Amino acid sequence: MILKLEKSETQNDIEIIIKYPQENKTVKRLVTLFNSVDMQINCHSDDELVIVNASDVWYIESIDKKTIIFCEKGNYLVKDKLYQIYEKLKSVGFVRISKYCILNINKLEKVKTLENSHLEAILSNGSKLYITRKYLPDIKQALQENL
Repeated sequence: MILKLEKSETQNDIEIIIKYPQENKTVKRLVTLFNSVDMQINCHSDDELVIVNASDVWYIESIDKKTIIFCEKGNYLVKDKLYQIYEKLKSVGFVRISKYCILNINKLEKVKTLENSHLEAILSNGSKLYITRKYLPDIKQALQENL
């Protein structure tokens, strides 16, 4: 892969051009990653509005009727319901892994099988999340498309 950066004084916005010999999973993953950088989520932390890029989110979880976004820099509350956030983010690499959790597939390091035939998602920051059997087909599809 070749990465070229070019500063242009006449350019009004960032332009990303991906040239490839044939479309493959790497190209699709790059497009998803670039789209997620541009998508932002309004969150709250200590009565302040915080804008978080979707690409910075590790996972989103619903706990005690509160939706919490987990990022490297901290955790933030969101007023939207989990299903509403999922509808916005599913096109940029997020997958539902349980009734209460959405995972950023770009932050997934590995999936581990546990003794009781459950699966555990291990993120690149070391976080461990359980994958519910009901959502297993969804994560399998997301892995095939993105990895």
